[in-house]
Amino acid sequence: MKELGTMFVQACNAFSENTVVLHDGEGGALVFDPGMSTPSEWAEFDASLRARGWSPKAVLMTHAHLDHVLGCAGMVERYGLHPQLLAEDEPTYEMAPRAAELYGVPMEPLPELHPNRLKDGQILTFGTLSLRVHWTPGHAPGHVVFVDDQNQRVVGGDVLFKGSVGRTDLPGGDPATLTKSIERVLFELPDGFEVWPGHGPSTTIGQEKQGNPFVNAAGTGMMQVGG
Repeated sequence: MKELGTMFVQACNAFSENTVVLHDGEGGALVFDPGMSTPSEWAEFDASLRARGWSPKAVLMTHAHLDHVLGCAGMVERYGLHPQLLAEDEPTYEMAPRAAELYGVPMEPLPELHPNRLKDGQILTFGTLSLRVHWTPGHAPGHVVFVDDQNQRVVGGDVLFKGSVGRTDLPGGDPATLTKSIERVLFELPDGFEVWPGHGPSTTIGQEKQGNPFVNAAGTGMMQVGG
């Protein structure tokens, strides 16, 4: 569990997926990519919310791969919140139960999606928190990132990692598309913005522009030179 004042990040399930929770400034919480899959993970998550006095207000999805949706049913059961995602990732969501079978991972039946789909370029406002939604395909067809300009942070899912990038060998993945997403969206942000990815530690835009071996600001990354 990473404690960061206005947010916390909980690593969940067998894939060590980062479930990110942001405070909305008014007692609410936004839950991104709920990956809770065991009673102990749910106990930790619920206890973290109670200790802070935060009440979940929305479930927002960067994308719908198996490891990012394992807690969606529980969020509906516990808090009545259905997941919101970009329409382009609905097929990924629908494939998750099959992926669970292939990996041998237990999963509750997926709930219905929230009736309002996320849209590229929209501004989401919860309490005093505003987030920009940007479509960043390449890892998944409907992947998005959420940019918090006020706090200079990004909920980035599986697009850009510390020293790495998201996989492109899953259905709907494409290296050239992912490279363009990183260059077009993430590398246009100021260097000081912190990226909270779907796995592993956080990083900054500046660090990855300078030293990411796959995609960098100089255009010399392995996916840029070979693309």
